[in-house]
Parts: sequence; structure tokens; C-alpha cells
Amino acid sequence: MQHDKNAMAQRLAESHFRVDSSIEHIFRLLATDEDEARQDEPIKLLEVTQGTPKCGIMPVHFTAHPPSGIFYPSVIVEVHSDEFDKIKQKKMPLPNGWKVSREYARPDLAASA
Repeated sequence: MQHDKNAMAQRLAESHFRVDSSIEHIFRLLATDEDEARQDEPIKLLEVTQGTPKCGIMPVHFTAHPPSGIFYPSVIVEVHSDEFDKIKQKKMPLPNGWKVSREYARPDLAASA
């Protein structure tokens, strides 16, 4: 069964916003088109928050968890907003040639209550 990786990335971003109100922004990180097409390529999210220590880019890897509806592995990169500025200025490169892609909107938490 094929699962929509984009929809799953959206769902992950929304759930992370819901559990951590300190997250300012969440962006999808993308590898090359060839890598992204692979079934085992993880969903990669860049989370920007003032509350995280400035310790550089430290990807945290998670396995897929089908019972929770997560059919792809994932990688979360959490950075301080100052570090995100460095990423945008290309002064702090992302690993593996990853590129910052779309930003996910914070879900309307009042609508889901």
C-alpha cells in the first residue's frame, strides 16, 4: 500500500505544533528528487524554536511506526531561531545536501479542541 509522504509530513508537523507551543516554525527538508522518491527516505522536518540551545544541527532519527499511522522514518532537526538565520544565509549548511522547502502553518488549535 502506498502512503502519501507529503500528507504524512503535514500530519507530523501539525502534531509537533500541538505538543510543543514553543515551536515558532516548521519547515520540510528535502533531499534530492531521487532520494525523496525512495520508500526508505525519511520525512525530514526543521523545527525553529527560541527555547532550544544553540548547539548546531543535530538530526534526531525516528523509525516508522505504522500502528500510529506513521509509515515512513522521520528526522527532526531542531534549531534556535538565530541558527535558522545562519541556515538561510548559508553560513550553517544542512547535512546531506538537504534543502529547506515549504513551511507548515500552525494548526488552528481552537478548531481542534
